[in-house]
Amino acid sequence: MNSVVDFIRRNGLHDGDRLPPERELAEALGISRRALREQLTELELAGQLWRERRIGTVLGRRRAATMPGIDRKLMRASPDEILESRLTMEPAIAALAATKATEADLARIGNCMRRTAEVSGDELWVQWDGAFHLAIAEATRNDVLVALTAAFNAARATTRWRSMRVAAITPEKRRRSVAHHRAILDALLGRRPEEAMQAMQHHLLGVRSNLAD
Repeated sequence: MNSVVDFIRRNGLHDGDRLPPERELAEALGISRRALREQLTELELAGQLWRERRIGTVLGRRRAATMPGIDRKLMRASPDEILESRLTMEPAIAALAATKATEADLARIGNCMRRTAEVSGDELWVQWDGAFHLAIAEATRNDVLVALTAAFNAARATTRWRSMRVAAITPEKRRRSVAHHRAILDALLGRRPEEAMQAMQHHLLGVRSNLAD
């Protein structure tokens, strides 16, 4: 099967170049848009490309964050502070996503949810968990909320955070987290904002409990 990597090589594309729109690229590769999005998400997690509304898919690592002051504060914040901030914001983000998500957004969120259930390695699980939350923020069509969620993910990707999260992961905790993700996705698919808000809050409270154990 043709892959995005093959397309990049055949066309001599380099960092900074943009890929064609999803519909056009899927047709060129002879694959479904769902299969294409899965490949793009894998490459994004590997740092080989980044995607942003109004810009498209760009090769290379994501450009510098647009809120460096916020990023610096988050990098210095304690895990408790990060989780408190996420509990304040992400349930409302999920509620907004339930009203504004497109079918493409929901497909991407669903793919991230499935990947958290499928991957075996702890590091990959952490990456897909972050991708799931970012995809929900992107479904709001609000660039400020996307930037804040990306900043939360960046803070959680630091060495201290990653080691803490990986150490806290057990098979049972992962199963519970995946079940939480599924409940959030179900609420989004049903366009139920209040339920999406509650499901996200329940999930983040579970994350805080997991880290405290």
